[in-house]
Amino acid sequence: MPGQRIIKYTLEHYRKEGVSEEAFSKWFQEVHIPAGVPLMKKHGITKYAVHTRLPQAAAAFEAILKEFRPSWDVSQADLVLEYWVPDLKFVENLVADPEWNEKAVKNQEEWIDVNRSTVHIGYETVYLENGIVNV
Repeated sequence: MPGQRIIKYTLEHYRKEGVSEEAFSKWFQEVHIPAGVPLMKKHGITKYAVHTRLPQAAAAFEAILKEFRPSWDVSQADLVLEYWVPDLKFVENLVADPEWNEKAVKNQEEWIDVNRSTVHIGYETVYLENGIVNV
């Protein structure tokens, strides 16, 4: 619908202690993505994107950031998963699907420190894209 705001559901994940970046990435790309994305489509998720942390860049930038914003921290989350949905019911239906739990997130506790995961719920407003100001 024109004018309808799409909800952006964002989930931060941290690797479980002792899991290497390489092993974590392999599990995510080879197990979670192939099992999860078809189920996201099935449940009406309109867009899904993954923000992958660059540890060296984050550490270097944090040193710069501390000069200007000393109280700010650079997130240590390894992945930020971004889901765009017309309604949160779509996410609820996805995570309630037995197939999601049996395939996409099966044994995720072996890879993800689920006690540190955080969720953000809101909408996205783009003010600048491809050099074009939208104010």
